[in-house]
Amino acid sequence: MISNARFILIILLSIIITPVLAQETICLSPTQSHKIESEYLNETREYWVALPLNYSDSVSYPVIFVLDAEWRFELVRQIAFDLGGHQKIDRSIIVGIPHIEVEKKRGQDLTFSHSKVEFDGEEVDWYDDSNAGRAEKFYDFLTKELIPDLSNNYPTNNHNTLIGHSYGGYFGAYILDRPHPFEILHLYDPSIWYSNGEVTKKLKNSSSIKPVKIHLTYQGKPAFHREKIEEFILELEKRKESIDFSVNYYEHENHFSIFLDSFYKGIQRTNHPEKK
Repeated sequence: MISNARFILIILLSIIITPVLAQETICLSPTQSHKIESEYLNETREYWVALPLNYSDSVSYPVIFVLDAEWRFELVRQIAFDLGGHQKIDRSIIVGIPHIEVEKKRGQDLTFSHSKVEFDGEEVDWYDDSNAGRAEKFYDFLTKELIPDLSNNYPTNNHNTLIGHSYGGYFGAYILDRPHPFEILHLYDPSIWYSNGEVTKKLKNSSSIKPVKIHLTYQGKPAFHREKIEEFILELEKRKESIDFSVNYYEHENHFSIFLDSFYKGIQRTNHPEKK
């Protein structure tokens, strides 16, 4: 015969053990940190991961990659967690990619050249290897190291979204003519002005573009910045056979305030909820 005390202990253990065996968690989007010894960047790089509501390792998830994670990861993960929990978007794994020594490394990570102009069209000579033009190595780190490492640690389904603002938007636009791993690109007030619109020139000279969905947003100041984005939009319109894109112009926002509404509306347009 099992004593009452032993019976109660067995019941308690079964309650504790069952969720562990199921590997499912109802959580408030906890953040987990991972480090990679990058051969391409020759440094230790970190990335952050937030899991969706009712995360289970028996389910594969789309992934939302967030550039400039120092500023944007917390905002994106909270909104995406809430929208996913209420079936407004796909429940997704959120990945934040921070920089090292932001003032210098950010420019190196996200730009592919040394611009001779600034966002207002002024000619400059201060872009060099110390602060710009090493995005090829960052692209290799992202595609050949970070994304495979993520897939080794979490159940992903290859439906990838990249969120880029400013330089990050330029980075996303620059890789359009590559066989990149992203199904969706969000470009928020992108720095298309960089190197006098080199992204648009690349797109014009590209014979084929991988099918992709783009959500682009921008505001109007300064004029040079706006004009370069609008030139890029005209080129996108010529590629409708492979690019499904939407554009929102924000007359009353600035370069920084544009991010919140861009993400909130854009993610609901591009990342459709799971079909039940």
